[in-house]
Amino acid sequence: MTPKLKALTLTAILLSLASCVTTAAPSDTLTDAELIKIAETHDGDYSQDKRVIGTHNGNSVIEEFHCSDLCPENTTRIVHYEVPEQATCESIGGVTKSILVPIAITVMPREYCFPKVIAPYWHSAE
Repeated sequence: MTPKLKALTLTAILLSLASCVTTAAPSDTLTDAELIKIAETHDGDYSQDKRVIGTHNGNSVIEEFHCSDLCPENTTRIVHYEVPEQATCESIGGVTKSILVPIAITVMPREYCFPKVIAPYWHSAE
């Protein structure tokens, strides 16, 4: 095999591998089943108050923790969509719910946009 043929073969292999990489689904894309598993889990990274854990239907999914004066015992974990400024929760396919979150020695209602598939896991503050 000539050096020129080797170079062409290597180039073809590299291009083939590159096309596989670019057409693969992003690793941070969450399925409905993965979101349900996350919602059913009560664990989390308490070291961060708020972090993006992936995307679902093109929307960023946020996991955040609210803690009152007794942490981590009285911590509320909420997994929700991040709603872009020019959109509404419903326009991105979410469900708006008012959830009680701990603040100091009390709780206050705060609205969140939940993916429909996991909205039942959080109870409204009604």
